[in-house]
Amino acid sequence: MQKNTINPFNYYSIEPNKQNESNKVIIIYHGWGGSALGYRDLAEELAGEGFNVIVPEIIYHDTRQKLADHFESKTVQAYFWETIMTTIDEFHDFVNTLGIYKENVILIGSSMGGCIANGIFAREPVVGGLVNMNGSGSFVLSEKLFRERDGRGDIPDQLNKRLKDYDPVEWAAGLSPVLLMHGDSDQIMPIEGQMDYDRYLKENRSHVDFRVYEGVNHQITSDMVEDLIRWLNGLSK
Repeated sequence: MQKNTINPFNYYSIEPNKQNESNKVIIIYHGWGGSALGYRDLAEELAGEGFNVIVPEIIYHDTRQKLADHFESKTVQAYFWETIMTTIDEFHDFVNTLGIYKENVILIGSSMGGCIANGIFAREPVVGGLVNMNGSGSFVLSEKLFRERDGRGDIPDQLNKRLKDYDPVEWAAGLSPVLLMHGDSDQIMPIEGQMDYDRYLKENRSHVDFRVYEGVNHQITSDMVEDLIRWLNGLSK
């Protein structure tokens, strides 16, 4: 992958040797505490299938005001949703700066990146597709589940309002294809957030594929990658 900077954005990109028929550009968003380069293998595999792939550096990660310890509990509580919201807000300027048509974009996100991709997809109905891997498309519900797990109280009113402003289940459902993927034994990102978004979509539209992986914790397995590639290749048929 090649690192690029177009102020104020840093991102990695890889072009295929031979473009597939779909002419899609895949944008991959990584998880909390991860890095853009951590998705090199996946990006190269998708480029091998004929896709242009872009992996942005996300605020508070990599070279963008990186936090000292992403997994300290107070840091997670202060910055997790803020990171998601900021990255959702940046999408319009990011693709415009790179000269990418939104209808050519397939959003892929893992964990926190899945929340980001889902939030962008909700706000940008012309985007060509969404893959949410081990993330959530139901923000308020997920925050409630985080707080129950951690023994914290109810969501403060101000945070609840901000989450609802970005929550995909609060936005009109677009019609582009959606693939949701989640391990049924995920101990980090509760699967209920995906289940609720799947329910919401299927009440309002079709072309939604929700795949649950038995015995899988918070990880991307080879089965998931194989299913992802088959789904992506199916978009051009």
